[in-house]
Amino acid sequence: MVKDVFRFVASLLLVLCVFTGISHARTMAVLIVDDSGNVLYKRNAGIQMYPASLVKMMTIYLAFEAISNGTVSFDTKLKVSKKAARMPRMKLHLRAGEYISMKEALLSLIVKSANDSAVVIAEHLAGSEAKFATLMNEKAARLGMSQSYFTNASGWHHNRQKTTAYDMAKLALSIKRDFPNFYSLFSQSSFFYRNSIVRGHNRVMHALQGAKGMKTGYTSKAGWNLVTTATRNNTHLVGVIMGGDSYRARDSKMVQLMNHHFELLESKQPATN
Repeated sequence: MVKDVFRFVASLLLVLCVFTGISHARTMAVLIVDDSGNVLYKRNAGIQMYPASLVKMMTIYLAFEAISNGTVSFDTKLKVSKKAARMPRMKLHLRAGEYISMKEALLSLIVKSANDSAVVIAEHLAGSEAKFATLMNEKAARLGMSQSYFTNASGWHHNRQKTTAYDMAKLALSIKRDFPNFYSLFSQSSFFYRNSIVRGHNRVMHALQGAKGMKTGYTSKAGWNLVTTATRNNTHLVGVIMGGDSYRARDSKMVQLMNHHFELLESKQPATN
């Protein structure tokens, strides 16, 4: 009887281990495109995946749009709500009732991937994060991001919030095209806030020649995500990796692929005297 119980428990544990391994298995998506959206390399680029903080690129797009049309300015003061202050890391540790400028909030999204600032921006522009998510989805449709669905401004995990590498590349190219005067903000790897320097964690910015920045992302269910833009000799590339197993592997893969495709394009350029 005891042996039978042990056999049953052992069998059950084996099944659970196998099931857990399968349920946590992730597909990695990779995409490299040029400035015109021409695909240079792709792998699983059309599979819907969890975006994690890549979502903040859409939050930033809508903020840039509001600044461009005069609804707000970089100096506009945004009030921090209790909901925003309660957001988990990464964050600026904003306190409910205080104010932060739009520029500081945007830089904290780009450099620090601050979840609290994302909610602050959403609530200011739309009244609530839920209403802001509606604006995000409307804009995604206009930009041709047909496989994306947003539920929040930060990228905090939600089972319905998904996108593809193709759509993230479209968004990156749209930001560069639609907001050339603001695009350089993505190159900042630090900013000054509350009498101290806030530093970023986008290591590809320093490892890849010509990198112009963009956005990192991670949750346990999404894996390690990254959108990178880079320019060399007037050639502009966008790289997207989603579902990486570690930030080191993700970063190394991005640098290797971007270097490879820059070299390929350079080799096809006509010789000049």
